[in-house]
Amino acid sequence: MFLWVLVLGVFVSRSECYFSEEKYPEESKMQPPTVVIAIIARNAAHSLPYYLGALERLNYPKARISVWAATDHNADNTTAVLREWLTVMQQFYHYVEWRPMEHPTSYPGEMGPKYWSNGRYEYLMKLKQAALNFAKTRWADYILTILFSFQSLIYMGTDSDTLQLMLISSTLCVCSQGYYRRTAEYFPTRQRHRLGCYPVPMVHSTFLLDMRKTGMKKLAFHPPHLDYSWPFDDIIVFAFSCRVSEVQMYLCNKVRYGYLNVPAKPHHTIEDDSISFSHLILEATIDGPPMAPSKYVSLFPKQRDLMGFDEVYLINLRRRQDRRDRMLYSLNELEIDVKVVDAIDGGALNSSDIKILGVDILPGYYDPFSRRTLTKGEVGCFLSHYYIWKEMVDQQMDKALIFEDDVRFQANFKRRVLRLMEEVEMVELDWDIIYLGRKQVKPGDEEVVENVRNLVVADYSYWTLSYAISLQGAQKLLNAEPLSKMLPVDEFLPIMYDKHTNENYKSHYPNRNLQAFSTRPLLVQPAQYAGDPKWVSDTETSTLWDDDNVRTDWRGSHKTLKGAPQPDMLQTSYKDEL
Repeated sequence: MFLWVLVLGVFVSRSECYFSEEKYPEESKMQPPTVVIAIIARNAAHSLPYYLGALERLNYPKARISVWAATDHNADNTTAVLREWLTVMQQFYHYVEWRPMEHPTSYPGEMGPKYWSNGRYEYLMKLKQAALNFAKTRWADYILTILFSFQSLIYMGTDSDTLQLMLISSTLCVCSQGYYRRTAEYFPTRQRHRLGCYPVPMVHSTFLLDMRKTGMKKLAFHPPHLDYSWPFDDIIVFAFSCRVSEVQMYLCNKVRYGYLNVPAKPHHTIEDDSISFSHLILEATIDGPPMAPSKYVSLFPKQRDLMGFDEVYLINLRRRQDRRDRMLYSLNELEIDVKVVDAIDGGALNSSDIKILGVDILPGYYDPFSRRTLTKGEVGCFLSHYYIWKEMVDQQMDKALIFEDDVRFQANFKRRVLRLMEEVEMVELDWDIIYLGRKQVKPGDEEVVENVRNLVVADYSYWTLSYAISLQGAQKLLNAEPLSKMLPVDEFLPIMYDKHTNENYKSHYPNRNLQAFSTRPLLVQPAQYAGDPKWVSDTETSTLWDDDNVRTDWRGSHKTLKGAPQPDMLQTSYKDEL
């Protein structure tokens, strides 16, 4: 009887769901994996605020992250930057371990802060090993080590053992004994034409280790494996350790995780590296949002100047706020002061407005690529440049620098411009215009200017991306009275320095004595080319200057004008890149 009652009691309790969990049979959600982020920094005060800002913005629970940070042998205030940030951020992370070394500030035999001696390699390997040991003792699921700035990190469910999060760099690593040999898949993968996660023999600079895999206990940076006999380099040592431990490395480029700074040369200074990093963050704005520094690190305000010019102009359509923001961000990073000029919006002009402004087309002008006549966008572009030339003359400015809003800067831009203008002044060069960015229509040799490095006499060129112009040059352009015989501004300029190939066009401008030069190599390039996903042109895609109903298209798919000549094939391939 007793046994029966007990069994009945059990039956009744189940039918009434005595245990609350029985009402909700689903399992609770898994917590995200625990991650150790290892920060190893040296002489990086110029880049650390951006790097740390990227960490702050990671879309990952900080309570599941531990930070292991080390810095050593600094000649700048890297230690102070890291300490300031960690003091504030330690409350958000699960755990923070901090390993600063205040002295010494250099390694024995070091020829400069960017010189890699064997002693420096060995110490770096010991730091990485310490970070790896820290992750093991804390039973972390993953360890992420990053030596350079990055923008974003997402957690990926993957079977990979060691995963490299691919960062984009403008240079290639130099292969030596122990490094990989490039295959046919290298460049398509690096340029992200081939996307995925691929097994590779080596990873570089940034990697994510899955500490849950069985082979992880055998991995080591220091000391190197007993059978290791290649160069004393942490990357090669670790790759060798992975191979002998049967741990497979993978490279993942599904997402653009960030950017790598150009490796500094042994003779480079911290200032050189800072300039290189500034170029890196400008390049990052082409494909993504600007890198923002940490909110918890003190920054000195940028000291902007005009680089010796009377004015630096930025031409921007008010409705292209994204371009304005990117250019102002870039110029601020370059420490260049600028005056924003609201461009004349050709799309807002009707045919009557154009006539009132005194604009008339150059007789016989047709676009060499699409066989259309002038567009309203090209009218607006010309007028935007024209009114800057007029302001220069009205205010008697000695020289000015002009930017359009769709350019990308080459490395060391400001330093190279300053050096160029200094040499131009030293040799007393008679100049009117100096292209900093253009498209050379007829590729070939151009006359080199003596005693001025990287300057040539300009041949027939397209584009007005950026150029320096003198008071004398601006006056010559105004004296030509171009509004009443207008063609695109990048066609007008080569006419004025007598390098245009169309004799009929030139006949309308008898005083073709503009002294035009160009930097070589160029100091700016277009941010986007025709056909790129983000490419937009307010000149190529517009309406005809005298017809509000005929839309144009850079591919030439609009209505063809009667009587228009066949396209000039020499020019076609170049115009297509606008």
